[in-house]
Amino acid sequence: MATRLHRRDVLALVAATVAGIPALGHARAVRPCLDDLLGRRRMVRRFTDAPVPAAQVRRLLRAANRAPSAGNTRPWAFVVARAARRRRALARAALGQDFVAAAPVVIVACADARRSRARYAVRGDLYAVVDTAFAAMLLLLAAVEERLGACFVGALDEDAVRRVLRLPAAVRPLAVIPIGHPAESPPAQELRALDAVIHDETW
Repeated sequence: MATRLHRRDVLALVAATVAGIPALGHARAVRPCLDDLLGRRRMVRRFTDAPVPAAQVRRLLRAANRAPSAGNTRPWAFVVARAARRRRALARAALGQDFVAAAPVVIVACADARRSRARYAVRGDLYAVVDTAFAAMLLLLAAVEERLGACFVGALDEDAVRRVLRLPAAVRPLAVIPIGHPAESPPAQELRALDAVIHDETW
């Protein structure tokens, strides 16, 4: 007996078919659920030589651009580096982490505090960092969905990154994110027990 689908499920399946996504019998099977994405996310530091198409990079950035932000100020910006010389320079700026240069694409997540500060004054500096981190997290999850590997590299010389990318003085580079097809399968990291991170009412 065929499974009965709700109207919303039928519409989702039709939309998926138009988008070229294979339907697996139910709308929920069209794309991975959040728990699956979180379970598969790893920090990948080894990549194959296979290129990452521009359209795929565009999908990652489209996902990042959907992040929430304080007052909808959207203070993030992303610099996409493909040239080998620039990737090597970014690896040096990331305190000599050579695996950065091995990825075919490096995306640098930047916080433009001018956008947040215009509404929130000095507090906007903090909001710009938080909001850009939100966007970077969505980019990492989108990479998982695209079956790519990525790594959030926050250990970097900000001034060196600014010079490599010719960033305005007011724009702060928060992370260098190498992206490519993974050449390793890192094990899952041990999580802190949930009860150890939850406090009811007060600390």
